[in-house]
Amino acid sequence: MKVYYCDVCRESTMHSLVREKTNLYKCEECGNYVTITPEKEIVVNAIISSEGESERGKVRLKEGENVEKGDELVVEVEEGFKIGEVTSIELEDGKRIDLSPSDKIKTVWLRDIGEVGVKFSLHKRAITTPVTLYMPGETEIRVGEDIDIENKRFRITKIKTRDGRLYGREGDTVMAKDVKRVYAMFQSKIKK
Repeated sequence: MKVYYCDVCRESTMHSLVREKTNLYKCEECGNYVTITPEKEIVVNAIISSEGESERGKVRLKEGENVEKGDELVVEVEEGFKIGEVTSIELEDGKRIDLSPSDKIKTVWLRDIGEVGVKFSLHKRAITTPVTLYMPGETEIRVGEDIDIENKRFRITKIKTRDGRLYGREGDTVMAKDVKRVYAMFQSKIKK
């Protein structure tokens, strides 16, 4: 039994395989018969980078599926899986492009966004201290939020994104995977 979209029911329903040779399925809700051609999968080489370290892996794509710079893909690596954002696509002739059908791709280059190093500039009067904190890429960082680092409390004042935008209004939120740098001002020491 598999779930497929049924044209008669106009929704996704359970379908049972009637004849494997012809891929004939029957909708369990209305009894409609339909031939469903399974999607072919291709495996493409992938190189995923994290904090200056690169690792080889594989990406599974549907045949004919378009892959574009900025897409998020699951990469199979030696020790399991990583989530990556496509940074470049390499074709068979070595040319690098931003968009391609999967069957033309030789290698997909990605940036690890599962866990990212977020760079902070911590300001205390005339002294600025750079610090990198590691966190899941889906973590939300908000302007005006307090963050505790090394027994000190800092308030986030600005967030610069990888695409060059600068957020500085109270409540502006950016995902950690999109952050280039976070600026924060010293508030107080944390008492133990």
